[in-house]
Amino acid sequence: MKKLFILSFVLFGLVSVAEAQVSVGMNFQTSDIFLTVGTDADREFFGEARLGIDHELGLELMGAYNFVRKSEVNAYVGAGLGLFGDDHHGHYHDDHDDIYFAIPVGVLIKPFNTKNLGIVVEAAPVFSGHDHNYFRGGLGLKYTFK
Repeated sequence: MKKLFILSFVLFGLVSVAEAQVSVGMNFQTSDIFLTVGTDADREFFGEARLGIDHELGLELMGAYNFVRKSEVNAYVGAGLGLFGDDHHGHYHDDHDDIYFAIPVGVLIKPFNTKNLGIVVEAAPVFSGHDHNYFRGGLGLKYTFK
């Protein structure tokens, strides 16, 4: 829990110093529900902090590159580093690591009149060590304050 507190403190400090618009969202993944706060997802490079709130309390920091940037859709690939509690992915393991690595690939679709609101579709392999790797996917909503 101490690691989670320190990581979240550093993250919110970086977001407050960054010269970028802020986005917020909620992702419903197969592994967890994430509340997200990040930089402007329409930029070429963007970052995001994800707070896992469903099965366990956890934090993931993700940086991504938009390889497609259009007014109606963005497509991205990224890298995420996360921390989770004692009950990882619904299963308790005495020998698992508290840190995992993810490679999210997704699209942000903006079908509404306001291009600040979009639908996120994302999938990611997750590598957590000790052969506790898995694949997650899901949907979400994202709003960017501009």
